[in-house]
Amino acid sequence: MNSSELINHEGVVTKSDGNGVVEVDITAGTACSACGARSACGMGSETHKTISVKTDKHYTQGENVTVFMEQSQGARAVFIGYVIPLAVLIVAFIILTSSGLGELLTCLLSFAALAACYLVIWLLRQKIEKKFTFKIKD
Repeated sequence: MNSSELINHEGVVTKSDGNGVVEVDITAGTACSACGARSACGMGSETHKTISVKTDKHYTQGENVTVFMEQSQGARAVFIGYVIPLAVLIVAFIILTSSGLGELLTCLLSFAALAACYLVIWLLRQKIEKKFTFKIKD
């Protein structure tokens, strides 16, 4: 896998539990503002973020590391977080409009469908999070 297919972040190990899980504090740099995948990796709106990384190697607190995620995982995050909810909103709006409901009720019910979609995503967050993994570059 070449480096253009990876989303990289520099970070500092803040905690190592000795059981193969390391917590890394990532600071969004100036390069993040120009990155097309910033919203997918979650660094677009935050300057600091702590992530947990499973690893076989031992890292010490304060050690500088580079964490990465495959760009395809970023695309999957955009799909789950933006594309699916937008599709739900549009489909609900079309169905409700064609059913002859008033404009206000159509609008309110469409947004209720959108809220329900985000609720389902939130309820499934633990299952979804398992599909998004960061790794530490050697």
